[in-house]
Amino acid sequence: MNHLNLFDISEDHFIGLVNKVDSYSVNISTSDEEQLRKVNVNGYVILHTSDPNTRLIGRIDRVVRLEYEQNSQSDNALEEEIRISNDVTVNALGTLKGPGGGRDRPVFSRAVENLPEIGAKCFLLLGEYLTLFTSLIADETAKSKTPLSLGTYTMASGAQAILDGNAFFQRHAMVVGSTGSGKSWTVARIVEQVASLTHSNMIVFDLHGEYEPLSAHPHITRYRIAGPADLDNPKSDVLFLPYWLLGYEDMLALILDRSDENAPNQAMAFSNAVVNAKRKVLQNANMQKELETFTIDSPVPYSLDDVVTELTELNEARVTNPGTGREVNGPFNGKFNRFLPRLASKRSDRRHGFLFSLKEEQLAVNYLDSLVEKLMKANGEHNPGVKIIDFSEVPSDILPIILSLVARLIFQVQQWSDSTNRHPIALVCDEAHLYLPNRMAADAAEARALTHFERIAKEGRKYGVSLLIISQRPSELNTTVMSQCNNVVALRLSNQSDKSAVSNLLPENLGGIQDQLPTLGVGEAIVVGDACLLPSRIKIQKPEYEPNSGSVKFWDEWSDAKNKQNLFSAVQNLRRQSSSSNEIEDNVNN
Repeated sequence: MNHLNLFDISEDHFIGLVNKVDSYSVNISTSDEEQLRKVNVNGYVILHTSDPNTRLIGRIDRVVRLEYEQNSQSDNALEEEIRISNDVTVNALGTLKGPGGGRDRPVFSRAVENLPEIGAKCFLLLGEYLTLFTSLIADETAKSKTPLSLGTYTMASGAQAILDGNAFFQRHAMVVGSTGSGKSWTVARIVEQVASLTHSNMIVFDLHGEYEPLSAHPHITRYRIAGPADLDNPKSDVLFLPYWLLGYEDMLALILDRSDENAPNQAMAFSNAVVNAKRKVLQNANMQKELETFTIDSPVPYSLDDVVTELTELNEARVTNPGTGREVNGPFNGKFNRFLPRLASKRSDRRHGFLFSLKEEQLAVNYLDSLVEKLMKANGEHNPGVKIIDFSEVPSDILPIILSLVARLIFQVQQWSDSTNRHPIALVCDEAHLYLPNRMAADAAEARALTHFERIAKEGRKYGVSLLIISQRPSELNTTVMSQCNNVVALRLSNQSDKSAVSNLLPENLGGIQDQLPTLGVGEAIVVGDACLLPSRIKIQKPEYEPNSGSVKFWDEWSDAKNKQNLFSAVQNLRRQSSSSNEIEDNVNN
């Protein structure tokens, strides 16, 4: 392939001449019917410019063949002649510069520096020339020793589709696609490659337990948020997220009924009680520095029993009226009649046990150190770099707050780390539409979660925190978070609102790409963004460890079911609120 030259393409790839130039689009006219048959929408072309060492790379957006009648004078007779006009519309994508100026080889950039002149030649990028160009793109992108590869280009199956791993995570990324489009495969492909890096650091928010098979990778580990069956005898892979890690507003969103007329008094008294309880812990631990600077949001363990005792005293307090000398209700008497039972109900609910059913270990001041060590320790000899956290047993009504608790903790640790030795970390947010909705559609818990995730989306890059947003419904995602994702991996999308949401993230000259989304095959994706020099259609490579996300084949299962469902075991697990394997009793039929 060394004899090929992108600046001297053979004439059999010539399709026509430029007849119109716009701000980012170019029209090509051609009368060669045979060449026109080779022109495909979304294919690539290369155009001459006024600089002989510069070429414009474009994407074919539209092909039109027009027939029209033209009057002509011949031998004093007026005749009608059929004329054919072939028009190809090309959107400018970037500039290819040849060797020179310190370059020993051609270099492609997404900047459109020179548009072609009227009459400039246009050539199709096909066959070996297309492979040569995609290889050049891959070499340009693969600046790292271990590049990020999603698969191969659909248009040139022999060329690896390489992404810039730095740009992919620095500027946040989003993977979207309908159910069954290959979304989980794509995520698994990315996670596997991250795990293989020497000092990788990533947390995967797994909402349905589908990424469990990835924990077989030597550098991936998996934790579970404690469920009702884990509270009494938790295993080493079970995580507790104590209530004292919640910020003040997050805690109120969990336990306060804003419709209660006493809600403002309850919030104020609760904040005072929490501050007093935290102060007591710091005094007992002789932590003078922390005692001088702590706030209500400082992650300091405190006893909820102490808080309840103080609030109960306020709720039952009687004071002496100075005028009459008689005993009357205090200012907060009866104000917590609904708040205290609500708090007690939350604390006694075993579904919330990972928050409230804490042992001495989780109430110790140093528990935060061990939790952060588990979540944020980078890849090493005894520390897998990728941590999958299974949130499948967290109740859906508090899921947004719990996910944002982990995200906020990661962000704050990064924020308070010494900038000279801060190590970057990525958060993979699976099924993000469930907890990152549009502001207008968010309830109190989701609104609190959005506050934290929006801040990470806007400021995370400065502190080495990256977001990888995964969703099957981009139209329902928070627009602030989406707008900060400068890389989009879009698999098949058929819903019009979802397609529009994705197209809103694309540059104007790439808007036509949304029309390809419904036509993508399973495991095919359009990749656009800072990590990809060229908007590309890519066939995602099968991951080594496949997630549990395969679609159930209803018709085949109904026709010839190989497995018999154990309904007794399922009901037993339902009662016990545990999906762990249990010994089935012998009285199944009794």
